[in-house]
Amino acid sequence: MAQSLYIHIPFCLKRCAYCDFVSGIFDPLKADEYINALKKEISALPRETEFSTLFIGGGTPTTLSAHTLKDLIYYMFSHLTFNGSYEATIETNPGTVDFEKLHALRLAGINRISIGIQSFHDDELAFLGRIHTAEEAEHAVSLAHDAGFENIGIDLIYGIPGQNIVSWRKTLENAVRLKPTHISAYELTVEKGTMLYEYLKNPPLSPFSKGGFIESPLSRGNIGVCSPLWQRGVRGDFAMKNISKADNLKLLDEEKIIEMYEYTIDYLTSKNYIHYEISNFALPDYFCKHNLNYWDRGEYYGAGLGAHSFIDHKRFYNFGDLEFYINALTENKSPVQKIEQITNDKAIAETFFLGLRKTGGINLKTVSESYKQDLVSMYQNEIKELEEAGLVEYNSKSFNLRLTRKGLLLSNEVFTKFI
Repeated sequence: MAQSLYIHIPFCLKRCAYCDFVSGIFDPLKADEYINALKKEISALPRETEFSTLFIGGGTPTTLSAHTLKDLIYYMFSHLTFNGSYEATIETNPGTVDFEKLHALRLAGINRISIGIQSFHDDELAFLGRIHTAEEAEHAVSLAHDAGFENIGIDLIYGIPGQNIVSWRKTLENAVRLKPTHISAYELTVEKGTMLYEYLKNPPLSPFSKGGFIESPLSRGNIGVCSPLWQRGVRGDFAMKNISKADNLKLLDEEKIIEMYEYTIDYLTSKNYIHYEISNFALPDYFCKHNLNYWDRGEYYGAGLGAHSFIDHKRFYNFGDLEFYINALTENKSPVQKIEQITNDKAIAETFFLGLRKTGGINLKTVSESYKQDLVSMYQNEIKELEEAGLVEYNSKSFNLRLTRKGLLLSNEVFTKFI
């Protein structure tokens, strides 16, 4: 039975250079139509399901007004069942919140907030196309504390062109100083089709100016689908400034990326954050329950544009075209675009590449019993090869398989052995 519910709000004030998620520019009228359609989809979810986690992502959910967000949250809590110890997260960006909105969210039942800070350096934020400054980022965390949030997570990005280990250290130090309960540190990835990909492929001859690229409105066409295994929202419209040379648009070399990642692990663990997943760190008792359910292959429902669900060995996802999504629900039709039956072999592969993201690894005895196959014997050659390469540790007594420190750096090489 599903434990988690993901709600997608696809609107942003601006679209960031690296964004490849289902998101587009905020339009108040279109947003009202979308919320009405979203409520219809939510109302069709089985009421007998008792959820333990809720995650409202995007896009930037807090682009919506406090009134609209409160109304949507109250609607969910009145139509669905959540257990007494539920975790309810909302993603936000510093440029879209004030005390009143955050306080309203807390009173409505949201008890965890994830703030997309990314950096505490204004030049890096400008490069990424963020709408906030470092000062505004710090203020957003302070406001969240004042609004009554005890469980506060922040997202950071390393590997930004022009960034170095000194600036990254400063970002981490500033993050810890704000005392969040959770810190996610992601390497910048450049996905094909994003604005950053195009600029890196064909660097401009002249400097960028602020607001140099305007994204088409969300309502004009298909904007893709959310990842089925990691449903997170991103960001808003591309603006670069303070970039004086095209050479600054080169990605950092692998050696610098590794240095930043290893420093992240060493520094955050020295500050009592537990490194519980490749990119995630938390104080004791503050692991993200919603994401743990993903990594454990737990069932979940997703509602909203491009949202994915995983129920009864099936993955299915909604259309990513806003007009189609709204019209389908208005006409009492299903917004689902595709349904995939997950085979046993694919389920096993997912168990490995999702479960091994957790630093605690997976228990092969438990997994073998679940799939009624001896996975230790099935993958003994692969496990031995990875052990010899120093990428995994396998305890034959406890049946626990986990990535080593080296394996964390080369996790994709490990995952491919089990796919």
